[in-house]
Amino acid sequence: MKIPTKEKKQMVEEMREHLEDAGSVYLTAFQGLSVSAATELRGQLLEAGGHMQVVKNRLLKVAVEGTDYESLAEMLAGPNAITYCGDDPVEPLKVLATFAESHDQPPVKAGVVDGEILSAEQIDKLSKVPPLDELRATVVGGIASPVTGFVYTLSGLVSDLVFTLQAVADKRGEAAA
Repeated sequence: MKIPTKEKKQMVEEMREHLEDAGSVYLTAFQGLSVSAATELRGQLLEAGGHMQVVKNRLLKVAVEGTDYESLAEMLAGPNAITYCGDDPVEPLKVLATFAESHDQPPVKAGVVDGEILSAEQIDKLSKVPPLDELRATVVGGIASPVTGFVYTLSGLVSDLVFTLQAVADKRGEAAA
């Protein structure tokens, strides 16, 4: 597909750069939002590690050609926005899902995470996964819990041994006196 203007060629190149840098992307319908609501969403996405861009479908189709995101071209109908995510694909998705629900917007249309296109059902499930930091804390807690219990058990055994030896020493001291 030929891109007629220099300006549009630059937009396609910028989208490709964002796609290359993104670990995952989400495609959402973008219609009927006020400027203030769109600004609020963009701010929330930035805080969550994402970046949203309203796109022209024809330009996005050109930008995704030959990339892991090529399957998104099939979903391009109507006004769309694409959210590029950094390392954590879950936090920006949570923001999108919560925002869509609270502003009567349609849910996320499509997503690509680690090169795999996600169905609407998979996207919904992923939006309910705990944040990455919480998952890490759960794993560390699961590993640390048995170790902590073992240390407390050993500590109790050592304390019992010390108290027993002290009692024996006290008894012998009384007998010697």
